[in-house]
Amino acid sequence: MSVSLEGGRIARWKRQIAAEIEASGGRHDEAEIYGGPSGDPGLAGGPGSLSWEIHGDLATLAVAGTGAILMEVLHPSVMAGVFTQSSYRTETLRRARNTLGYVLRTTFGNTAAATRVIEGVKRVHGRIQGTRPDGVPYRALDPELIAWVHTCIPWALMTAYDRYRRPLSTEEKDRYLREQAPIGRMGGADWVPESVAELEAYVERMRPLLAMTEQTQSFLDFVAGRTDEVALSRRERFERWTGTRASMSLMPEWAQRLTGTHVPAPLQRVWLRPLDRLKAATVRWAYPELPCKRMALARATGAA
Repeated sequence: MSVSLEGGRIARWKRQIAAEIEASGGRHDEAEIYGGPSGDPGLAGGPGSLSWEIHGDLATLAVAGTGAILMEVLHPSVMAGVFTQSSYRTETLRRARNTLGYVLRTTFGNTAAATRVIEGVKRVHGRIQGTRPDGVPYRALDPELIAWVHTCIPWALMTAYDRYRRPLSTEEKDRYLREQAPIGRMGGADWVPESVAELEAYVERMRPLLAMTEQTQSFLDFVAGRTDEVALSRRERFERWTGTRASMSLMPEWAQRLTGTHVPAPLQRVWLRPLDRLKAATVRWAYPELPCKRMALARATGAA
């Protein structure tokens, strides 16, 4: 009897965690996006691709998401567009779901649906332009900005997967970046890195253009829970503070120091990494398979 009761509590706990994951990130099971023509692999390589393997691991997306976003907005032009023309403060949950949805839809969606998603984002970005506080004009469809925003996502995701799921060889990382490159170019970039060597050289070229502005600091304070705009308990503020630093620990040390999220290496090893490893393991246990990946696999293999 006690074994049965314990098993029931564990099952309820698992369902509760899964429900919380779906409440915050969405379910992502739209038939019109992830179903479709039999045999269609989509834009990112289909079954057997590194993109499907990495993006199909929700734990990786959960761990890497904050770090990817903070790297994006370190470009002052990206930050200016987000700060002045985004609803991240008033519609935080919807924005987070849309960001996750973009990654999943362009990876697992059928070719036509994924293309529509990209074109839809481009239409929205086409209306976003202005002048930064330092007087520099910007427009969201600038190919340089699109390339930077695109690159930060696979960069963070493959780093998280390599650290918390399984080690990736350089060849696998190169293959993953090549799979993701067409999505970046379809989004409006003229060029995006397609190998680890190109990625490292590209980041070094972009590094002098990155900065912490007042807008970036305000955004980081919001993300990390250092703001009174949202009612948060002390525990929630600490979890946001810790989660931000843990996710940024995936990024280079210079980026951690620039954003003020740097934690000494010994503390990362005994504190941040174990926390993210536990977080990843919990997500995988409670949500082992994304509905969109299951639906896409059935579509691509003709088993739907």
